[in-house]
This record gives sequence, structure tokens and C-alpha cells, in this order.
Amino acid sequence: MSICEIFNALSSAPGDVAVLVKARVGDKWVVDVVVDGRPVLGLVPRHVAEQLRLGQPGDRFDGVVDGVEVHAEVVLIRPTVVAVGRGEVARRVAEVAAAMGYAVVSIGHTARGALEATFEDLEKLVGEHAVVVVANEGGDPSDVDVAELAIRRRARYVAVMASQRRAALILRELERRGVPKEELERRLYTPAGLDIGAKTAGEIAVSILAEAVAALRGGTGRSLREVKNPRSVLKEVEGESLASYKCDWRPPRGL
Repeated sequence: MSICEIFNALSSAPGDVAVLVKARVGDKWVVDVVVDGRPVLGLVPRHVAEQLRLGQPGDRFDGVVDGVEVHAEVVLIRPTVVAVGRGEVARRVAEVAAAMGYAVVSIGHTARGALEATFEDLEKLVGEHAVVVVANEGGDPSDVDVAELAIRRRARYVAVMASQRRAALILRELERRGVPKEELERRLYTPAGLDIGAKTAGEIAVSILAEAVAALRGGTGRSLREVKNPRSVLKEVEGESLASYKCDWRPPRGL
């Protein structure tokens, strides 16, 4: 299986979790990823993978399944990001996404932590839950083509960096090409990013990826100080102290 096929399998996976599996097959240990009962790499027998439907991230299983010794753990599926563009913003998008722990492919540029691909690979890379960011500074005629392909491939978040007027022209062209208006409303984000006053390439990348996270995870994009105002629970914490307060939360392991 090629890198493009693995990337597409993860970006097409239903839900947010997968099962990381180490299994003894014959006289060898193999490692595979099971998504919805299907071994992505094809190394774990299918009849074993189909029985590994664990629940929440962190759940583990160590035992024998149909005569095969198995060690399995539920992990979060890393979101997949395809960053397209030839400028500094596209490179920063790829690098910030990689630093976030996402699986990243760069097209048109090189970036630390990202795999490199070509425009010809795009269709093989984009799955139903992928994030596709088109960030050509000043715009490029191919931007609309990339956006159309990503939307028709049902990518979850398709961002095109553009001014307000250019974004309007992109919308009009996509509608002219027959892309349904409801699909544009659901998947296309242009101008791209949240309004945080971003100016530098890195800040623009943060604003775009913050919007992508909100789209993927169902966030509001509002300040947590507003959403979870600490003053609203001051009476509830009377008698407690920071020294005695314990929080066992840790970020879940990702794939």
C-alpha cells in the first residue's frame, strides 16, 4: 500500500478513533491500524481485526483472538491535512499542522514534518474527513480546481486563502461549475481563517488551522473565557484550594 493510499484511508475513516494493533502472525510480530474493523495495512488478519471494536481512546486489550496473540489500544485518528501552495503561508500551514500532531502532505512546497506530493496525487490523498488548505499568496488559477476536487471528494474542511472580492469570484465560479450551493456552505471556507487580526504568515496559518479544528471538532471559535467563565462557578469552589485540587486529564494518544 502506498503512502497516498494510507493517507487516504485515514482521512476517509469514519469517526475519530482507530485501534493500534500489535499481533503475532505466524512467527512474526506485525503492527497495523484497524479502522472500523478493517486493517489499513492489511497485516493483521481481517477476521481478527473485525473483532477489535474497542470504545474510547486509551482502552486496551491484551489477549488472544481466534488463536492470534494481540495487544491493542484505541487511539485518536490524527486529522489529515493537505497544504497546497507555493508561498510562505502554505509552508507555515504545513509546519504548524505537523506540530499539532496532524498527518500532513505538502503540495507545491517543502515543509518540516510533512510528506511531499504532487498535484497529480491530490485525488488519491483527499478523503471524506480531510483538511485541505489552498494558500497561494496573490492567488493562482489552479486554486478553484483544487477546491472543486476537494469539495467533490467530500473533504470536511476546504480553505482557500483569498480577499473578500476574490472569494466571491471563487464562489461564483464553483457554482458555475455545478458544485451545489449546500456543499459550498458546508465545506468551503473562503476567505480562510478566524478573525484574530493575523498579519504574519505564521499567524495566518494559526488562524486557518484554528478554524479547521473548530470545523472538525464542533467548536464555536469563541474565547474559552466566555464559554467557561470561571466567575460563574466561584461559589461552587468555595472551600477548595489549588493545593488540594487534582485533575487527572491528559490528552489522548494519537495515531
